Amino acid sequence: MTTSFTTSGLITGLDTNSIITQLMLIERKPITRAEDRISVLKKQKEALGELRTQLFTLRNKFQDFRLNTIFDQYRAASSNEKALTVEISGSDPVIGSYAIDVLQLASATEASSSSVLGSPVNPNAAFNSSGIGQDVEGGIFSINGVQFSFDPDTQSLNNILGAINSSAAGVTATYDAVTDKVTFANTNDDDTSVIIFGGDDDTSDFLSAINITNATQSTGAGNKTYATSTRNLGAVNPADDLASVPFANGAVTSGTFRINGITITIDAATDSISDVLTRINDSDAQVTASYDTSGDTIKIVSNTLGSRTIRFESGTSNFLDVTNLTAATQVAGNDARFTVNGGAAQTRNTNEVSDAIGGVTLNLLSVGASTVTVSGNDDAVVEKLNEFLTAFNDSVDKIRELTGSDGALAGDSSLQAIENYLRSGVFAQVTGYGDYKSLPEIGITTGDSFDSSAVAHLQLDEEAFREALRDDRLNIRNLFANTANTGIADTLYSYVDEISRTTGFLNARAKSNGSIDVQIRDLNDQIDRIEERVTKKETRLRTQFANLEKISATYQQQSSALSALASTYSIL
Repeated sequence: MTTSFTTSGLITGLDTNSIITQLMLIERKPITRAEDRISVLKKQKEALGELRTQLFTLRNKFQDFRLNTIFDQYRAASSNEKALTVEISGSDPVIGSYAIDVLQLASATEASSSSVLGSPVNPNAAFNSSGIGQDVEGGIFSINGVQFSFDPDTQSLNNILGAINSSAAGVTATYDAVTDKVTFANTNDDDTSVIIFGGDDDTSDFLSAINITNATQSTGAGNKTYATSTRNLGAVNPADDLASVPFANGAVTSGTFRINGITITIDAATDSISDVLTRINDSDAQVTASYDTSGDTIKIVSNTLGSRTIRFESGTSNFLDVTNLTAATQVAGNDARFTVNGGAAQTRNTNEVSDAIGGVTLNLLSVGASTVTVSGNDDAVVEKLNEFLTAFNDSVDKIRELTGSDGALAGDSSLQAIENYLRSGVFAQVTGYGDYKSLPEIGITTGDSFDSSAVAHLQLDEEAFREALRDDRLNIRNLFANTANTGIADTLYSYVDEISRTTGFLNARAKSNGSIDVQIRDLNDQIDRIEERVTKKETRLRTQFANLEKISATYQQQSSALSALASTYSIL
């Protein structure tokens, strides 16, 4: 707009601002029409985006049927889930009913050290030097309320047991060098009272060191209470370096050994028992190794179920010999045994059987009988089909909404052509795969009633469809999608995918810098040009009206001068 000073008809009496404003409104009518067109184009772009989204949803529903996963849905059930559970594991399970009798479960082979790892303690040596598996704090401990003072650096195990036996604690303590354990018993026969180990004022952990604190107490010979150490006193510490562990079988040497043919390497100077067990578990030996704290042994369990034993082979290291695993006591596992429909017993080295019934996995849980039923999951098919019909109807509704008289794309023939193609394609004939050749033959129609004012929606006669599924499931699958790509879903997918993809004609119109954006940009450029022309014209008009005021002012001054002169002559 111009910023020129105007007198707005001060001399001429004309309302120049109003005149110019009205003239500019006329000049700006093309701008208003362009802005209205831009508004329409923006609505069309938004509407095309909505339609493309809706069609893409429909495209995905077609794709679901093309992938053949819709009809490849089955269900399996076990009548006795305590004996076994069942699941579909293949793409084409064998439908039927099967009597399964679980006769035996598969179990893993277990191997354990044939004897404890640690050497028995020396009961006559100072306790902390006796071979005990931990350093013991000196101080006070108590039994049945009687306190004992203990110095582990000077007193031996026999010293302290003698002190206990000669005390008023009422118990007799003995050390068994064979088991490397201490047993406590009430001194008097027929005394079944609980032996109280420890007290609130204890400062020594002697009772914990001999593993008696939490020992089970029971009645034994003489009808009195007995309690024995829960583990051998010389039990090893699995965290100590192998070279420092007092093994009963001597020192471990560095080198290699093999389990199930897999080589394990150890360094006695730096590796602990825990390190070696971790290395075994991380290897391909297919076993799980652990240290049994209570038994002071190493336990090896096969990761594979069945009756195969574990193979131990000593190499350049004597680790297996020292830990008593070379001649380990092995409890062989069992193979699973079961029958199907009363046939001969079958065996597997697993409780997860995937090859007894085609496409089905049996998870054996316990001995017992169960009936396994495998059937098509028609509920899932119906659910997916209803989703397809809903997406189809929603797409047709959206096209009708947009192309109707009040729609953003009223009368758009390209969109109406999409609706026509969908309607003709969904009722096309598919031949060569069975008796069912079209969707109406399996219960998919537009209903019995006709209303010319309403959009005809696809409807499902569920009972008729389920009957067709039971009659010929493969025919129904091929009706939707087949290897020749002539199914209803095949042809409609190809069409909808083509028009809804990023390179399709819908997106070519609606995308950023698409055909609609080009039109909007051209209109904005047109508006800018008109605005510039109108501004210049307004400036010119205001200048012209200002000049008119100046000329009028000059004429007025001349008129006044002439009037004054005339008055002068009349006086004379």
